[in-house]
Amino acid sequence: MVATYILRAVIYVILQITWVCYIPLDIIRLFYKKKICPPITNELLLLSASEVAEKIRKREVSSETIVRSYIERISEVNPLLNAVIDERFDEALEESKHVENILNSVSMKELKDNYPLLGVPFTVKGSLAVEGLDHSAGVKLKQKIALKNATAVQKLMDAGAIPLLVSNTPEFCLNWETTNKLIGRTNNPYDLRRTVGGSTGGEAALLSAAASLIGIGSDVAGSLRIPMHYCGVWGHKPSPRLISLDGHYPKCPEEEWPDVFQVGPVSRYASDLSTIFELMVEPNMKSRLKQPVDLRKLKVYYLKEIRNPLVSRANADTKRAVEKVVNYFNNYTEKSVAEEINSDMLKFASEYSYFRLLLVDNVDNLFEGKGEGAHMELLRFLFCMSQSVFTTIGYGLLRWWTSTFPEYYKKKTLDDLDALKKEMLELLNDQSVLIMPTFTKEAAFHGDVLKRLFDYGYCGIFNALGLPSTDCPVMQTEEGLPIGIQVIGAPYCDRLCLAVAKEIEKAFGGWKPPSSNDN
Repeated sequence: MVATYILRAVIYVILQITWVCYIPLDIIRLFYKKKICPPITNELLLLSASEVAEKIRKREVSSETIVRSYIERISEVNPLLNAVIDERFDEALEESKHVENILNSVSMKELKDNYPLLGVPFTVKGSLAVEGLDHSAGVKLKQKIALKNATAVQKLMDAGAIPLLVSNTPEFCLNWETTNKLIGRTNNPYDLRRTVGGSTGGEAALLSAAASLIGIGSDVAGSLRIPMHYCGVWGHKPSPRLISLDGHYPKCPEEEWPDVFQVGPVSRYASDLSTIFELMVEPNMKSRLKQPVDLRKLKVYYLKEIRNPLVSRANADTKRAVEKVVNYFNNYTEKSVAEEINSDMLKFASEYSYFRLLLVDNVDNLFEGKGEGAHMELLRFLFCMSQSVFTTIGYGLLRWWTSTFPEYYKKKTLDDLDALKKEMLELLNDQSVLIMPTFTKEAAFHGDVLKRLFDYGYCGIFNALGLPSTDCPVMQTEEGLPIGIQVIGAPYCDRLCLAVAKEIEKAFGGWKPPSSNDN
């Protein structure tokens, strides 16, 4: 126990030193002006996926027109965002022309039942395989081309959707900033000086800039939620094992991997999020999903912030977003007044979530075994000779460091997580959710990731606990930057989380274009 407190004290001192070291950079940033993506001029880009699909079925617009509109928008904004690793625009246009053949040969009912996304374009995180496109997960040293589609990608294609591209992701998905040595850093559409987060950052940037409509990402510690929070769109981290991980890189052969790592949907509209989620769920897992309750009988628990010396205080806008959602459901539901929780164990969410991930062996990364070789790669990095970024090297160092811990610490972490999950399940069921921040603030400036390393526990803890979580945009700051919250449910109550997300979109408007500053 003493060793644990000493370790936390050392980390706290390091974080304070880091903040001091950033002061010169913070001063320099005062002289850089804010830039945003150009406004949306094509009204077709403002339609939801369900609206697009319906118009295509009724022949009110062609799939080719929709696909071409998105290709033009991507070409317009990507020079500013740098969000695209590889594309298949020519192939997508050809596939959109074949949609007409399906329309001529299938009844309207069959179209809705078998091809609910017929002719709708979608984008994919660069860690998921799209046949013929780069499948290196941002790793310059391991560039490769996908030989077949990831299972989740194929499911959307089977529903009639057309893949356009693979989007940027940090090396091995191991960074809270979407940057790599392959194509560089992705910028936030609401302020190009700011981060899109990681690791599903390319998807978040494209969605919020109206350069994508729906997409697929992955999440091991917030990657489907934090970038969406930063960019004002929707992302859902599913319950474990609902959606196949086949075709994702990095991968892991360990049996416990699907318990902490998930593939999931991202979208610009909440109504589309549930549609693509249902399409991607494995057939043998659909029976495990619990039907959502009547939202008027919903019980809401909430938490405004995690109080821990290692975690930054949630800012006023973040707390206000939680309050707005809680107040809305207080007036909406028949249940008792929303209840604020006070969990002593949840205070250590960051430590638990980080350590849980580091305990998983054999995850694909830059180093073999327990991180051997990380020290030498760090030396190469310090002499500007490494082909990797610091966070990937840092993961190797942490893996090595964690391997030196006595078994007592590992067992205690797992026991504590079991106790915390039991505590959460005493609150959460098929009629209740937890509302809390997705992150402590809006999107930070590029490079600030090291200042807030422990803030990511807000999301990562629910990977460690195996609970579904949905990021929902609620409002914007005075500077026009999105602020979101997350809705957490009991295991396999994903449909309840998504139903709550739809209601939040109705109440607060959901996604707003980058040029907007409407609270």
